Amino acid sequence: MKNAIVICFLLAAMSAFAQKDETMFSDVNRIGGWGAPIFEYTNLDKDVNVVTGGGGALVLNDFYLGGYGMGTATYTTDNTLTDESLKFKHGGFWIGFTPIQHRVVHPYASVKLRWGKANYKLYDNLTNSELESQRSNLFVTTPEAGLEVNVFSFFRIAATASYRWVNGFDPVGGFKEDDLSSFGATLTLRFGGFGDDDWNDN
Repeated sequence: MKNAIVICFLLAAMSAFAQKDETMFSDVNRIGGWGAPIFEYTNLDKDVNVVTGGGGALVLNDFYLGGYGMGTATYTTDNTLTDESLKFKHGGFWIGFTPIQHRVVHPYASVKLRWGKANYKLYDNLTNSELESQRSNLFVTTPEAGLEVNVFSFFRIAATASYRWVNGFDPVGGFKEDDLSSFGATLTLRFGGFGDDDWNDN
């Protein structure tokens, strides 16, 4: 019995002097999460192509980590004898940075890293038949930067300028890799809890 009491005292003493282990999230004081529809406008120097998509992320202080997916963008070239079409879609990881987000208007930046697919088809207008088809797996990177506005505690709007860089597309027909790489603009509507005072109660 005495030995058990001594052991208990020793364990208590050791725990009193022990320090708490540091962890990846030990210094995180803002935690939240959100979902967002995305509106992407590309090929601004030519015909504007509008593509919609969506994503979501976990908020950790001024950073967020999540994922997204974009719908199919269709590019076409027409002539008398044939029609060409290229359908392009992508989705993957989404990493962002929103400093001084307690301000109504604040900077917003992110990068999307993802995999994509492009489907090419060539049609004969006279016979209305498919002459050629090709599929390509792509890697797409899109950095963006701009401003975000806190509309409500649960709703934010981000407007950004971006550049979509596409790698891995083999030229086919009238399309080449540069046709998919493009400057653009993005409108993101973020809904959720952003770890602000209303959510943390501090």
